[in-house]
Amino acid sequence: MKLLVEQCSVLDISALQRSISKDIRENYPDITQEEKLEIILHELDMFRVGEQSFNYTHKENFLGGYRWAFLCPKCNREARKLFLPPIEKSDHEHRYLCRICHNLINESNCPQTRKMYTKVFRPLRKLQEIESKLEKGYLQPSKVEALLNEYDAIEAEMKKSVEYRLYSFRKRGELRAKNDIGKNNVSKDS
Repeated sequence: MKLLVEQCSVLDISALQRSISKDIRENYPDITQEEKLEIILHELDMFRVGEQSFNYTHKENFLGGYRWAFLCPKCNREARKLFLPPIEKSDHEHRYLCRICHNLINESNCPQTRKMYTKVFRPLRKLQEIESKLEKGYLQPSKVEALLNEYDAIEAEMKKSVEYRLYSFRKRGELRAKNDIGKNNVSKDS
């Protein structure tokens, strides 16, 4: 079976770039674009994970600023994310590389999990998106009603599927096992 993207640790250049840009905004509020670029390059050169260092490339963004990417250490392709497989996957190099070099696929593209993804995980993600919109609290009543109706429809459709029922059953079993472990630890301490 192929290794899944979801099984790997991920380095995301966007998160790294946001972190560096935030530090620059806080510590150097009045710098020029050229100075900002020099600081970003310096910070990226200093970035390491364990013994592994990385190379980068950037393109000018039409809004000003730059769009950054890693250069894969193996194939030198541009990549917004690099992946590190779990240690137990000994047939893969244990360093951050692009998804092509590690021959990774998304869980949603894996035939064994596709139905579970479409019937459970995608709807759950959509429900979370709706919840976050509703939690913001500044929506008009008509929009709130539409979101709640969409939420109810997705939830009702999910509950009909065998995959979701199995998923819920397994989750309840996991919770029960955690509670039993917690109870055993409390009784041992008494």
